[in-house]
Amino acid sequence: MKITPEQRRVLGPARSRQDRPHQGETEPRTSPRAEQTESTSSPLPSGPESVESSPITTPLRAQSRLARILEMQNIALLFGGLLMLFLVFYAGKKFDYWRYELMTRLRGKEGADVAGRFPNASPGDLVEQAIVDERIGNWKDAAERLLAAKQKNLRYPGLLFRAAKIYYDHGNFDAADAWFDRAIAFGETVPEANYYRGMIATGRGDNAAAQRFYEAAAMAAPFNADYFYSWAESLRRDHRIADAIARYGQAALRAPEAEESVCRFKMRMAAIEGGDVAKVNADLQNRRKSGPLTVDWVMTEAALELHSGDLDEAARTVQNARDSDTSFMQGHFAACATDKFFVEAALNYPKLAEVLQVSKGR
Repeated sequence: MKITPEQRRVLGPARSRQDRPHQGETEPRTSPRAEQTESTSSPLPSGPESVESSPITTPLRAQSRLARILEMQNIALLFGGLLMLFLVFYAGKKFDYWRYELMTRLRGKEGADVAGRFPNASPGDLVEQAIVDERIGNWKDAAERLLAAKQKNLRYPGLLFRAAKIYYDHGNFDAADAWFDRAIAFGETVPEANYYRGMIATGRGDNAAAQRFYEAAAMAAPFNADYFYSWAESLRRDHRIADAIARYGQAALRAPEAEESVCRFKMRMAAIEGGDVAKVNADLQNRRKSGPLTVDWVMTEAALELHSGDLDEAARTVQNARDSDTSFMQGHFAACATDKFFVEAALNYPKLAEVLQVSKGR
């Protein structure tokens, strides 16, 4: 009998005898729709293996690992911060000592073991003894005791500067310069220490170093006229006329009235040296119109006469300035007469040198 296509679809594909069920067994019948569903659907996950590969648990495990890493980092940062605080505290305690030791090694061992000479004396006792030594003239012992006190207590203020000043006052400029340098490093009386280093450099003829120290002093104490004045003098010796005039002007603004006139006199002397003679002469003629000339203006007139070569007339004018000075011990005249313009001129003109001498009293 011929099987129609519809019957073949219901009966299923042809099978061999071995594929047929044995006697007593029944073959489960599955609809073509169920077969198609079973062939296309994937089995549901079950058991431990299926849990590990679940797309939900994988991000949770990654987040857990990341949290543990961050926690360890936070602990490490905490311990690192505590260690840093300890190191900073320790360094703060030892900083002065290390700085003193470093400066001693870099600048020589002078005074490095001075504390060993006074093993049983406290810093306070050493300072008291230094004051007594200085009063009775034992200035070397006084300086050594101050340095020993500083080495025993590096936070004791002012000792290095005081010792340096003792050396300076007694003419030991090398030691004074070294200890002023260390005083500056420890922040002890910085403006004055720089000023004295500038004076020492001036005495050595080192104008460049002197200008650096005077500038440092002026910047540390910007209202002190003396520091600007000394800075200007050093610049003028170095033939930096414009800079010198500017610093004289700053000194004049800060100086008392009597000293202000000296600063402005110095400005006129620097201007003459710089070749601006016409302006100085015009200022002198304008000043005449307001009344008798003061000592500083009379000396300005003498400087103009020297510049023009009228040496005898300049000497007479200087004599008039000296006679007209009514200040105590002729201080105003002396400040003008010791200006480098007159000092250099007196080297070649004995008569001028004679009248420039300041009398001992009136």
